[in-house]
Amino acid sequence: MQKRWHSDTNSFHYNIQIGEMTPTLFDVYEILGLVVDGDPVTCRPISDLREFIDINLGIVPIGGNLAIIKHSWLKANFHTLLPDLTHVQVLRYTRAYMLFLISVTIFAYSSVATMPTRYLQFFEDIEEAGKYAWGAVALAYLYLFPWKNLYFQANTF
Repeated sequence: MQKRWHSDTNSFHYNIQIGEMTPTLFDVYEILGLVVDGDPVTCRPISDLREFIDINLGIVPIGGNLAIIKHSWLKANFHTLLPDLTHVQVLRYTRAYMLFLISVTIFAYSSVATMPTRYLQFFEDIEEAGKYAWGAVALAYLYLFPWKNLYFQANTF
């Protein structure tokens, strides 16, 4: 894909018969099925990362940089949904899974197994998360950071 992406025209170049393709919001909607006309996806400053993570996930990574969350930490702590969880605990597992999911799809960065903690705020209210324009975000991310998406290797939760 890297050889086919031309940043000067923001398009993929294929063989002579196909020519070039510039992904559009319609393509994102049709191919990925993501909403393109929802609420904007924006981040706000987080004053206390430790408290923010604790409230949303119920557990905080020990040591290290709290501005990022490692995929391995999410997997170690949220891989298996335990029986008899409370509603709050189920929401925390859901947030962890959704955070991982967007970090390997919409915000995929091919060489990093981490994601910014600030992405967790998109799932503070699970009901609201479905109203965001995820398709618009996916397309914007592709155009802003095409080199990050070129050699992505799948991770599993």
